Amino acid sequence: MADKEKDKPADDNKIDHYVKQGLIASGKHAQVWEAQEENTANRFALKVLLPEAMLDPEQIAILKYEGKVAQSLDHPNIVKWFATVHRKTNIYLVLELFRALNIKNFISNDLLGVQVRLRKIIDCTSLALQHMHEKGWIHLDVKPDNILLNRSSEVKLIDFSLSKKVKGMLGNLLGGKNTEIGGTLTYIAPETIRKEALTPQTDIYSFGITIYECLTGTTPFKGSSPKDLLMKHLATVAAPPSDINKNVTPEMDRMVLRMLAKKPKDRQKNMQEVISEFRNVQIFKEDPEAVFAKKAQDAKDGDMKQSLGKRLDSRTDHSRSEVAKTNPELAAQMVANANPPAQARQSAPDPKKPEPKKPTPPAAQPPRPTMPMQPAMMQPQMMPPQMMPGYPQPQAPFSPMPGMPGGYMPNPGYYPPQMPQMPMPGMPQAMPGYPPGAGGMPGMFPQGMPPQGYPMMANAGQMPGMPLGMPPQMQMPQQPIAPHQQPIAPQPPAQAKPVPRALQRPAPPPVPENVGELPTMDELPDVM
Repeated sequence: MADKEKDKPADDNKIDHYVKQGLIASGKHAQVWEAQEENTANRFALKVLLPEAMLDPEQIAILKYEGKVAQSLDHPNIVKWFATVHRKTNIYLVLELFRALNIKNFISNDLLGVQVRLRKIIDCTSLALQHMHEKGWIHLDVKPDNILLNRSSEVKLIDFSLSKKVKGMLGNLLGGKNTEIGGTLTYIAPETIRKEALTPQTDIYSFGITIYECLTGTTPFKGSSPKDLLMKHLATVAAPPSDINKNVTPEMDRMVLRMLAKKPKDRQKNMQEVISEFRNVQIFKEDPEAVFAKKAQDAKDGDMKQSLGKRLDSRTDHSRSEVAKTNPELAAQMVANANPPAQARQSAPDPKKPEPKKPTPPAAQPPRPTMPMQPAMMQPQMMPPQMMPGYPQPQAPFSPMPGMPGGYMPNPGYYPPQMPQMPMPGMPQAMPGYPPGAGGMPGMFPQGMPPQGYPMMANAGQMPGMPLGMPPQMQMPQQPIAPHQQPIAPQPPAQAKPVPRALQRPAPPPVPENVGELPTMDELPDVM
């Protein structure tokens, strides 16, 4: 029968007469299980050493030591101890079951919940530490991980594995410096690093860093290495919590910074002084819930404003409509966005497409001066005199153009001859003793002149300075022409009268052969 009991496999779901209900926490050397006592409804928390740790006498001694400290404490804010069990198969502590998460988890996931309950957290933790100090113990590992908080805002202090007895005045003189450094580096006190005598003010320093983290969500000192972090604990002054959380009051800043003083004598003397100071301090300027709600609403309104003009699903659109009922500004913006002005409805220009260039308006041209017209200029223009038989050929202004025989270039001021049978006023038609058509004085018309009816002067040389064929009384003064202006071409006649056969242009002379130079392309006639 005994052999059968030995051969019976161990039940992994049981620890002695406790049945496992679920794993609460797990560490390097131990695990915490929720367990129910057999045949009863009693439930406990069992802190059980792992099989590897059971082979280490030091870990066994630490667990027993923690049970000894917890056994000496009895406070509603400290987890209660029931038993310490040491057997060959299991070594564990039987503790009060307190279903809760530690403050570290709350800071990571629900910082607002911590700040809303911060007064209760600080009050309860301070009372628990005060009870420990009165019992002659220093916790030496005060941190958010070792403070539990449940949904009912109940607070419990746990983990006394590093706790030590408070030495009296004689013990401090005889014992000298502390030979060991224990604790978590992020929350460790400067005197612990210097291996000086430990006092209740050591817990005050660690508790100050815990409060700082609850106020801001971060710790005051961070280092790139353990040595760097320890040096900051020794020499760096912490920034006020209000630098990170603007809602923290100045009096709360002063209290926390006093708890973080580098020298123990500059901190509060004991936890009783911490409790008295804290009860006269206002933690936040405004209710954290109101501040958080305001920030959440601002963020939601910002998201709603960004969503205006976008196509949303029905759920998001309904949510935006509900928010608009309580937010007049958002409602007005939604109405304005739904009814844009006519000019805003026009499609915006595509920034990728270049805008068409606007035509450059022509530069304003100065007005062209008009030449006053004399009555004689209004008469029909006739053939130039060089085309008439017997007239002397003009000089340079009437030279033929290259390639154009008999070419004619109008000369400003030139007066065309009169038509036949159109006498000029003031000139006699005939004089006694002269053939008809002489119209002037003897010798005025040389032989070979055109037939009668032309009372014009045939030779401009009779009067100096007078243009060819123009009487003095009809001479027009020449006006200077600006360099940038071109001479005005004479207006074509409205209706030219037929030219007599005698005045028609003669046939051009034959082009001589072996011409030395041909005209350029610019001078060739346009045949296209």
